[in-house]
Amino acid sequence: MRGVGRIVVMVVAMVACSCLAPQNTQMVGVNVRSWSKADSLIYDNNDTLALRDINIAIRYNDNFELAELPLKVAVTTPDARHFEEVIKLKINHPRTALTIATTESLPYRSNVVLAQKGEYIFAFTPLAEVRGVEAIGIEFREIAE
Repeated sequence: MRGVGRIVVMVVAMVACSCLAPQNTQMVGVNVRSWSKADSLIYDNNDTLALRDINIAIRYNDNFELAELPLKVAVTTPDARHFEEVIKLKINHPRTALTIATTESLPYRSNVVLAQKGEYIFAFTPLAEVRGVEAIGIEFREIAE
């Protein structure tokens, strides 16, 4: 009977997890000692109908001490349109004494449809030299209808 109980628990867990919205995170490593230049990644979009939330994912270690990270975000679309803006990421620092690195996913845009198929280029540039950031990237979360 124990085996049947475990199987039931596993099936319930699998069904519960399958109801979560799909997500896709892509990150690029940056110079952890001194990040000051643009780093970019390419997202190959194949779904022109999906409604998504876009978050900025940041991985940092104990050398990162900022409460806010001023950042220039530049996006180039498949048809070569370019958009850029300066934002401030508010970092939560949810660390414990044993933390080696922390990854946070912070809201950037809500209810977005990437209307074109092809490569979207996301570039991230800190507005001042930053220590302790290991990687930066984009997380796409499909919104369930």
